[in-house]
Amino acid sequence: MDTPPKPLLHEFETMFDDVPQILDRALDYWEDGRVGTVEEIAPALFHTVVAGSNAVSYDVDIRLDAGGRNGRGNQTDDQTDEDDDTTLRTIMPHVMSTACTCPYHTTPYCKHVGAVLYSLRARFEDRPADPSSHDDPSACDPKTMVPKHVLDGILKRIDEQARESDGRHILFFWSTACLRYAEQLRADEETPLIPAKEAGRMILGPMDAYHRRLGRNDDGRDDSDDEDLGDEYGLPPMSIYSETHRHGMYDEALSGLHIVADNALHSTDYANACLNLAICMGALAAFTNSVDDDRHELSNENDQLVNRIRCYMENVAAYADSPTASIALGEIAKAAYEPEIQFYDPSNAAMLLAGSLAFARYEDKAVWAYDVIDTAIERLGPAHDGELPHDVLVTPRHILHKYVLMVAYDLRRLTDDEAGCQELWDAHPTCAPLLLMHAIVLMRRQRFHEAYRLVDDYLGQCASQPEADRQIVYNGLLQGLLPHGWHSLLEACAEGMNDADRLADVYRFVIINGNDRADIGYVSRLRRLMTMNGVSDAAWHDEAKALARKCSRNIADRIRTQPEIPADAVGPERRSSWRNPAYEKLIVDERLSDAALTYCTTIHYPPMPLLKTLAIGHPDEARQIIYDALPEGALDARTFITRTGRRGMNAHRATYRQVAKQLRRYAEVFGEDEMRELARRIVGQYPNRKALREEIAFAL
Repeated sequence: MDTPPKPLLHEFETMFDDVPQILDRALDYWEDGRVGTVEEIAPALFHTVVAGSNAVSYDVDIRLDAGGRNGRGNQTDDQTDEDDDTTLRTIMPHVMSTACTCPYHTTPYCKHVGAVLYSLRARFEDRPADPSSHDDPSACDPKTMVPKHVLDGILKRIDEQARESDGRHILFFWSTACLRYAEQLRADEETPLIPAKEAGRMILGPMDAYHRRLGRNDDGRDDSDDEDLGDEYGLPPMSIYSETHRHGMYDEALSGLHIVADNALHSTDYANACLNLAICMGALAAFTNSVDDDRHELSNENDQLVNRIRCYMENVAAYADSPTASIALGEIAKAAYEPEIQFYDPSNAAMLLAGSLAFARYEDKAVWAYDVIDTAIERLGPAHDGELPHDVLVTPRHILHKYVLMVAYDLRRLTDDEAGCQELWDAHPTCAPLLLMHAIVLMRRQRFHEAYRLVDDYLGQCASQPEADRQIVYNGLLQGLLPHGWHSLLEACAEGMNDADRLADVYRFVIINGNDRADIGYVSRLRRLMTMNGVSDAAWHDEAKALARKCSRNIADRIRTQPEIPADAVGPERRSSWRNPAYEKLIVDERLSDAALTYCTTIHYPPMPLLKTLAIGHPDEARQIIYDALPEGALDARTFITRTGRRGMNAHRATYRQVAKQLRRYAEVFGEDEMRELARRIVGQYPNRKALREEIAFAL
């Protein structure tokens, strides 16, 4: 089982998301100077004494990871002043473990641990441990700081992306792995290139035999009884095709293609080799479109062949003369325009065109790359959408155009064409991948204000910001780091700017639009942020009530515009669109009983904390919710008739256990005495049901 990631010292507040009151006390302890001198008693192990209440002190140990040695963060490898792309920042260590000698064990972390974490973070940020000892108190006062929850993870990923590409820039598709694989191809022994006509026969023969053995002749004749067909190509007996698809079913049908592709990929006859590879790609796409690829075997074959072709183009660019390289690239580009490749899997069509990126590093060949990509941008643009009938478009044409724009960006970066990148951004301001890349580049250069403004302006033009967020969550650049889409990026930028107001706005948006349990923590984050910036408890309560009203309106909009559970939702995703866990926490934490009343009318089975909050101001409504959850007939035997015609509640143990469950809920909300009264009322309806008495004996 994977263990959850350790929090960064920068964002240690996440350790207290469920107990914000403990964190508040920890901040008070640190500000009051209760934390003693923090000493590093072993590498990355810090010890101090915290003065508790009643003149009692407690020992606290904090272990950080290697980044925390000597009380300083490590520097990134690219800390230079050579260009604007370099990042100069301190990497915060992770909090690996904590220990305190105090008797508090209700939650994993106590206020003494929290106070020491405040002290340690100030130390790593080069702030004095005692906030009052600085000439400018606002420079070290934690109330002017904002917590860092997402920024460090995003900046770390950006650095990794740069290292995995050309070492200087973040790219969409090109990677140094292309060079490594290209060298492996050159290292293998070369054999004479198979002529194009022979290559075509070798590829199509086994494929045709496969179809003929399935009885799919061009003339419509059923050849399923012809056992000799395909023997020339070594195909297995016909009986295998009557079985369910299984792994490797298409191996024989693709045997010729594998031979031709491997032969071409190891050839130095670059122009003719690319012609053979283009034949392979077109034939494979056509074959894939003609069969049922339920297990995606053929889709994977397409992806692998495209990636190998991309890597081979590195050798074409490095070792072919310029005219030969141009011819070779032309053959691959021509294959990318095959309709069956374009619209069955547009990413593969784009990846074939991305083979031109290999030419970007050579001055005499970069012009061929620009010619191919600029032509593709125009040819696949909106002006040509009507060239093919829509019934052949398995995938919308604009998706391929988007991918080609991403390839165009990589080309301009690899040729250090900064002006070209800016032109792409200006010409396609609503292309989400380009916009994301632009924001990432700005963030890498520490230009957080510009990145924030760029994303905020884009969201201001979107018809639905939540929908825009959902569309960018799954991306190849910051995959897994943008749970709230563009708003996660705004959150990171606000952290980078140390702008509490903008950060609070992002938190509010997430709370209002929440639909995931992970959003619950944003309630504590917002409260903590406002408290750190001087907002009183009374003012926070007013803020919470205003926020609850906005959440309520948002839920009403969801009910009007969304199904309760999306039809395509499966597994863990099959949750109610109308539930907002962050809103629920806000209601419970602030005891907003009126808000609970409104919210509980929209959900089927309110959780216990919400039910208790509802009961504060609306006890009758809370009772009714529990009554409604009882089995039918539990409270009125006369009005309910079962399927068998019997009057009253079903006489099953499972039904009685459901009664017991609701009685326990009732007791938790209204107390034991009221529960017993309700239990006696139910038993009074069914005085002769011994099993019922046994199941609810605890309540009688």
